[in-house]
Amino acid sequence: MVIPDKLMDFLNEARQPLPPINDADELLHLDSLAMMKLVAFLESDLGFTVADDQLVLANFREPARGRATARRPGRDHSLG
Repeated sequence: MVIPDKLMDFLNEARQPLPPINDADELLHLDSLAMMKLVAFLESDLGFTVADDQLVLANFREPARGRATARRPGRDHSLG
């Protein structure tokens, strides 16, 4: 799965001081505040929608899992 550059930049910034992500299945190690910032970024900057019932840390542990959680209107699994 290919992660958009803009999203990778955001994730790597949010994870500092951890090393950059190299794999879509790598754990993100985000706390709850960073997760909410990620959801806000996905919705405002990338046009994705995350349903309220999907706002749990388990859905955002690694980039690949977020693919099944965030959706663009009219599309399925649109992070990849």
